[in-house]
Amino acid sequence: MNLEPNVRTEYFCDDERKAIMVYKYPEKECLFCSSKQQIIYFKKFYVCSPCIQSLPELQVFIKGIERERANETNKEKITSRRKETLDRLHQAIKENPSASQKELAKILGFSEAWVSKLLRNQL
Repeated sequence: MNLEPNVRTEYFCDDERKAIMVYKYPEKECLFCSSKQQIIYFKKFYVCSPCIQSLPELQVFIKGIERERANETNKEKITSRRKETLDRLHQAIKENPSASQKELAKILGFSEAWVSKLLRNQL
């Protein structure tokens, strides 16, 4: 079963089939080459970067993740208009520290949802 000392396992007993099942928890080592460096968790397994580069399907998956990350960074760019809006919101909060979001929305002339979104995205 390829079990060595200090390998995390869990045992289950199936009385109907009269069998003992063993689940081996994955270690932080590559599924293919057992390397422990440059490890990425992929669909319940650890795989190292060199092995990923040798497997076309994993390369496609990694490229998809990289595209998503690039899109997230593009979305996070703050336009000058939004920056001005955030500055106005911060000023309103300073002047009215006990104001609720509803009151801030009235003061600024925004919807409550927009104030809420601005507050969430600035964190």
